[in-house]
Amino acid sequence: MNMPKLKSGTYQIVAKEYEGESIPLKVEIKDNKITKIIPQREMTPGGLEEAVFTRLPEQIIEGQTLEIDTISGASHSRQGLLNAIEKVITQAGGNIDNFHNLNANQWTAEANLTLKSDVDIRKEEYAFWREVPQKIVKEINTDFLIIGAGISGLAAAVQAGSDGMNTLVIEKNGFVAGNGGGVEGIFGINTKMQKAVGIYADKEQIIAKEAEIGQYRVDGSFWVDLVNNSAENIDWLVKQGVKLTKVDDYHGTCMFPTFHWYKDGFASEGYVPFMKKRADELGVKFLLETSAKSIIFEDSKVKGVYAKTAEGMVKINAKATLLATGGVGHNPELIEKQGWSTQNLHYCLMPSNTGDGYQMAMSIGAKDMLKESPEFMMNYIQALPHEGVHLYIDPINGFMSLPSGGPVVWVNQNGKRFVNENVKKYNLLYQRMAICATKVTYQIFTQKIYNKITKNIPNAMAILSKAVEINEGNSLYKSDTIVGLARTVGLPEKDFVTTIKKYNKFAHNGRDEEFAKDADMIVPIEEGPFYIARLDPSNLIGVGGVGSNQNFEVIDDNFEKVDGLYISGMDSTMQYRNVYTITLGGSACAHNVNSGRHASINAKEYIENIDKKYLKSTY
Repeated sequence: MNMPKLKSGTYQIVAKEYEGESIPLKVEIKDNKITKIIPQREMTPGGLEEAVFTRLPEQIIEGQTLEIDTISGASHSRQGLLNAIEKVITQAGGNIDNFHNLNANQWTAEANLTLKSDVDIRKEEYAFWREVPQKIVKEINTDFLIIGAGISGLAAAVQAGSDGMNTLVIEKNGFVAGNGGGVEGIFGINTKMQKAVGIYADKEQIIAKEAEIGQYRVDGSFWVDLVNNSAENIDWLVKQGVKLTKVDDYHGTCMFPTFHWYKDGFASEGYVPFMKKRADELGVKFLLETSAKSIIFEDSKVKGVYAKTAEGMVKINAKATLLATGGVGHNPELIEKQGWSTQNLHYCLMPSNTGDGYQMAMSIGAKDMLKESPEFMMNYIQALPHEGVHLYIDPINGFMSLPSGGPVVWVNQNGKRFVNENVKKYNLLYQRMAICATKVTYQIFTQKIYNKITKNIPNAMAILSKAVEINEGNSLYKSDTIVGLARTVGLPEKDFVTTIKKYNKFAHNGRDEEFAKDADMIVPIEEGPFYIARLDPSNLIGVGGVGSNQNFEVIDDNFEKVDGLYISGMDSTMQYRNVYTITLGGSACAHNVNSGRHASINAKEYIENIDKKYLKSTY
């Protein structure tokens, strides 16, 4: 078959990127080939955008194909590039299909790729996190480098300063706290605060419950360490100046009253300022607005990072490096990799949590735990007010209110119930888990149900009426009939009506014959007006991703440590699988402090051994 020839010339096209961003391209075609793809805008050296619009065009030109690599974290930019080049091919009179057919050599390369190990594939996928910048404006030397100044980074910094370590903290934001500022409290068992008010609990009961909820899929020794260290960690925080006000069961969600509240209900008030002050007193150095861009990995050891500052790229040489970058919670590509839908995703966290630590670790062959790690994922209704990072505590649209379930009905795309709608009773995070198995989930409620849920909230009715009227995202509808609800969103009318009739029967009989929802939560859907809302995902925290041992050293697939590299906070969390077991309210924060402290303690020992070996070789 003869391929249509491409018309030679220079073509101007715009490639669309993430969240409305775009980049103009100049594409040259000569002698029936794409010969140049040139970005027409400056890009950040060493950044993800530069990797997309330099590496991928080279592949297109070399193979004359649109079957190109995937770069993690850049699916939107990659697709935007491909769409732009397809338009150019069409404008030049070509056939797009011809550029999606792999030739024999490419098939061979593809076949060889399948023979590579998972770790080799990860190293290639994240290779740009090992690239050496072309220009370095300065070199900085330190013993201990901490990347990230959130809860765990600050804990590591204070511990390192207390131990007299030469320590540098870099933070991509212009302030410390990271995503940790919104944390409300911390878990602890048998602390001084609890004993003072007569609270006592058996540690082994807590550990056993966590193992059960996690389906016994974790190494329980991680829980033993965390629980056993929790009281001492809290006592240590108080000595550093951290302010805790009360201890309870966090709105009735914890198995025991083990939740220690920060001053004014946020770490930004009770933790961050006092830990930063203490780190400063101990001589810890901070570089703000400084982003790690690639990791230095030589002789099978991590020896620091290259980082972008206002002055340019700097090389930071470190004997030990700690990744405390806060998880992957604001990176849609990595969230999708975990198996979550990101359609209409609302973020309740800092935009800086883009998985930098995870990607750096993967680039050198670290154990990938991302697909087994949980997100702190909840529900929200797009039509209701949802601005800001504190949506999760919103009295109407938050993770304990209307979209979280309760006396409502949830149906899937087939108009059928699929879960106990009050599953949050067992774990607040369960409200989103079952929804992962549906194409779409709708919540049905009546005016009476809404009024009961929002009875103490000012202007609740006005807020609902306005939401229905504006209907952002076509996500909330009102009708006088059940059939009318089905028609507004395109549900199968017969199946949906049957579902509601069965549910009403269960309600009158006081027995949920499908999912055993508590009788007081089975409220009839009979008296209109009726409402139907689409439940979309709302993400508060990314939890985990990088494998580690109990010294918080990064490990590879063989559970061997990566020399010089440590991991803490939301980048690690080996004690969870798939769901954050919130029965220990504040356990993630407790882990952040525990992992930050002990990563620092273990890094000190590692550095001392390096120094001893150096002195021995010198004399």
